[in-house]
Amino acid sequence: MDLTTIYLVDDDQDLLDYLATTMTSDTREIVTYSSASQFLEQVSHINGQGCVVLDVNMPDMNGLELQEKLNEANFQLPVVFLTAHAEVPMAVKAMQAGAVDFIQKPVQPQELIACVDRVVNKPQTNLPSPEEAEVVRKTVSELTPREREVMNLIVQGASNKEAAQILDISPRTVEIYRATVMRKMDAPNLPDLVRKAIAIGM
Repeated sequence: MDLTTIYLVDDDQDLLDYLATTMTSDTREIVTYSSASQFLEQVSHINGQGCVVLDVNMPDMNGLELQEKLNEANFQLPVVFLTAHAEVPMAVKAMQAGAVDFIQKPVQPQELIACVDRVVNKPQTNLPSPEEAEVVRKTVSELTPREREVMNLIVQGASNKEAAQILDISPRTVEIYRATVMRKMDAPNLPDLVRKAIAIGM
């Protein structure tokens, strides 16, 4: 079986050490970098099967800036972002720029393993096919006006509390609408909902 290399880029050395220890296997090699600039220095030497996992918020160069440089270099491996809740809007921008997924911290090794295995073994795109996008468009058209408002705020990274303030409703009501939107959109998680929204230009 081919060896998959996962490149972890994060300024939290303890997290890098923990993930490297827990994710390494006979089929998965973990290579860590403690800064975006350190990773960039090695980009030209990277090839083969794998993916890159980037922290959104790093001191020398944030994940979005690094992603932009990778795009300019025509870097081919899929990119997954790690993000704190407050950084979700940045992760949404990252997906608009081509990232295939994002995971909110605190990250669990098994969750990250499932994510990287999924993105490595599928076409390197973060968007549904045209046929799938048409289904998404139809589903969105069947949402109520309030459900569409909530969906718009969710995919922009708003928390339930923030959405409640904007819509002048209670956080609990937003939570109910949010669950309904996720169910109707057949979105198991926030990145999947964002992916579908991007596909139809929301």
